Amino acid sequence: MYCNKCLHCVLFIFYVNVSFSQGNCLFYPEDSGERLACELSYRAISYKQGSRTSQVLFDAAIKLGPEYAYAYYEKSVPFFKRGLFNEGIQLLNKAVALEPENYLCYRAYWFFSQRSYEQCANDLELYYNTLGMPTGSTPGGDMEMRMLLGMSYARLHKLSEAIELVSSAINNYEEMNYFIGPYDYHVMGLLYFENNEFNKAKKAFYSQIEMNPNFADSYYYMALIAKSETNFQLASDFLRTSLDKFEGANGGFSFNGFIDWNVYRELVEKEFMTFDVGIDLD
Repeated sequence: MYCNKCLHCVLFIFYVNVSFSQGNCLFYPEDSGERLACELSYRAISYKQGSRTSQVLFDAAIKLGPEYAYAYYEKSVPFFKRGLFNEGIQLLNKAVALEPENYLCYRAYWFFSQRSYEQCANDLELYYNTLGMPTGSTPGGDMEMRMLLGMSYARLHKLSEAIELVSSAINNYEEMNYFIGPYDYHVMGLLYFENNEFNKAKKAFYSQIEMNPNFADSYYYMALIAKSETNFQLASDFLRTSLDKFEGANGGFSFNGFIDWNVYRELVEKEFMTFDVGIDLD
């Protein structure tokens, strides 16, 4: 069995292990605070992330160039990775205040990870609606941020808004020269599932399975839909497939970007216990 809480922390850290580029220091005037801060930040990232030396250099960069957003952002990352959310968010808030277009999505991602859905939604509404940014990706690049905004709306009891937002985003990706992400159809299916629109949910989950046949989560939700339709054999088949996928490419866990909707092997096994199917779960 897995420790869900521990696994959540470990996997979420994995998916945010990414750095934003700080750009060319020559962009800033020579001897300006921002130029000096940028140069110190380049020195800082040459050391192990979160090391004392790197953090001291970022402190010096911030002192010399208090308007240089990247130093606040990069200094915040180790705090998030170590579970020190309050310390991390205080630094990240300063980066967002200076360059909201660059750091709002990162902050929203961490709010989402803490189930602070209203704060996540506020950041992303500011990013898309006020700043008018066309797209934004999760730090690992796995999902466009509208997927997180849609899931936040769902947890805020705004399912209709969530469905309209996500379906519109997916439908407009081609026009925006964006791409369908590896989990977008699954998010769409989740939202339809939550809204009891099972036929639409099935269509979305089938699209997800066609895109990624090794993703265990979608089979689990298909099983729940089949069970609601009293098609118990089909539900059993989907659960078997989900368990098979946990043993295969996914290594026993699902993608950890869905937080409240995450599927674990033990959850599938528990659902299996409601069927008299005589399966050996060992």
